[in-house]
Amino acid sequence: MLPGLPDNDFLQSFARSVPWERIDEAREQFQDYLTSIRNKRGSHSGSTNVLRHLTRAYYDGDDALHDGNVLLSRTFPPIVLGALLGRRFQQGPWLDYIRPYNLNPAVIHDNLHEAAGPLRLRPVGAELEVGSVQPDGSEPTVDQLDLFQQAYVANAQRIGATLDISPELCIYQAEVAMPPMLGYARILRTLEMHLAALIHAADEAGLRLVVMSTYPVETDFATSHSDKVETIAIFLNEINESRERQRQAVAALCRRFAISRGVARPANLLRFQGFHLHADIAGRSEALAMLSYALNLGSPSQHANAALLKGGPFMDGACDPERICVRESVRAISITGRYVGLPLSPHLQPDGMPKHAHLLRANLANGTARALLYGVEDDLPFSGMHNMLGRIRPDMEGARRICTLENTGMSSNPSVERLAAVAADFQFSQLAVESYFRQHGTNLEPLFGDPDWLDVFGPLDRETFHRQIDASDRLGTATTIHTAGGARLSLADFYEKKRRLLKRALGPLNAIDTRDIDSLYDRIYHLVVAPNGGAQTIDDFINHPTRRGTGNWGAILRDAFVAAGGAPGTKSQAAVMRVVDAVHAALLRRFEASSSPIP
Repeated sequence: MLPGLPDNDFLQSFARSVPWERIDEAREQFQDYLTSIRNKRGSHSGSTNVLRHLTRAYYDGDDALHDGNVLLSRTFPPIVLGALLGRRFQQGPWLDYIRPYNLNPAVIHDNLHEAAGPLRLRPVGAELEVGSVQPDGSEPTVDQLDLFQQAYVANAQRIGATLDISPELCIYQAEVAMPPMLGYARILRTLEMHLAALIHAADEAGLRLVVMSTYPVETDFATSHSDKVETIAIFLNEINESRERQRQAVAALCRRFAISRGVARPANLLRFQGFHLHADIAGRSEALAMLSYALNLGSPSQHANAALLKGGPFMDGACDPERICVRESVRAISITGRYVGLPLSPHLQPDGMPKHAHLLRANLANGTARALLYGVEDDLPFSGMHNMLGRIRPDMEGARRICTLENTGMSSNPSVERLAAVAADFQFSQLAVESYFRQHGTNLEPLFGDPDWLDVFGPLDRETFHRQIDASDRLGTATTIHTAGGARLSLADFYEKKRRLLKRALGPLNAIDTRDIDSLYDRIYHLVVAPNGGAQTIDDFINHPTRRGTGNWGAILRDAFVAAGGAPGTKSQAAVMRVVDAVHAALLRRFEASSSPIP
């Protein structure tokens, strides 16, 4: 049993005490009322009193509804209906900062078939973070960024991509969101459309598109001009600068990459770029979410996928002398980027509610999901806002009130083949974990008794997890996967083992055609083994008809830096920009035919 993972007896006892339908009804009533008063603001003079009638606050008192808090049902046992963000993160009326809590603690393995229907493959959504830079390596101007946004919309409309682009922490980074999709082929086509729109937009704006695991060039990394981002930046700086360990981490990063100009503050050094994945939690089951977090995000499967996408040895115009991907070492300068074990459940863990509430009241978390990631350092709590694993999202708005498992451990990468393969693998993994939950609940004895399950989905201890991150940062796809069962597998051997396990576990269930499993892992085998020879250059990696997506991406970038006149361990903005130019040119060549809608 994992620490913090509730056992089946506890789950069944909880589900008997309050039916899952009653919880759904209470939440629906709460959300309907909240929507009503938001839509009729000013006409509900007694909205606070009615809200108090529907809920009770975890922290009572005069400021109960004006500072960080948890809003509970008035039933027994009390159920979380929503979270109220703290004053630090509010820039307007407090009603705008109530976030829903949609996970249902009474949906368990015994009734999941009622709440979520039969076992099925669930669509996976994705978000890709990219950056932009001027051809001379300087920061984009405001006019260029505006033109980039306009050009992206125009290109996306022409090509057929979904229009959903939003700013990131840095003013010259953006995140493109892709809707939930099923299967490798559809994910691949959608990613192709988005990257085509992005590369054409950047080129039309006179910029270079940066699709790497870190933003590579020397820059002040100015934060976006919005109240939300500025609030988060202030928070990140304050919490990290108040702790000695974090101050030392920032100083070490500055020494490593010779960052000497200005004030190097944490928010302006967090230059990682990611590929975030979402998969629905069936029935919004709180127990399934915790199990998925442990088996899908905390297992060797996570490390294999991360290794497939890693590649980015550059930081602030320098090339790391040891690592071919520096994303995780950059994330580690923030206390919010720590590894956090199982997320909190306010309902299914004895100390979950007070910890969840404390992160909100102490202004240590700016959202419901982040208030479920409770860590402690030097006896002081923190929220794992940028946790190396990911998070459970119970706060999605909308009529369906969905919850997702969000994987934030994947790097941004210009290979649409690799991105699509990782997204599809994540999708299959979640299907396998849900199937396991339906059979065994949170009992891990069957998993530990099956060597294949243990090697593929066995949760890793913290030491092994960190050691694996460090190894793949240094080696990329050449890394060895260490499993909970003690096996040491190459990336190709690990994915072959996973192929066989998924066919054995899912084949008899009629939830997926096993030919789709073979098709995906045949593709991954080609990417990893490269029977016809792996890519050695940037253009080969992005464009070659048989070597596309093969090779060790981080090593390819480092070799290109050396060929451009740079030396690992030294600063050379000019050499880094030659690498950025080469990636930009290769992407333009890849998508130069995207001048008409993609069928």
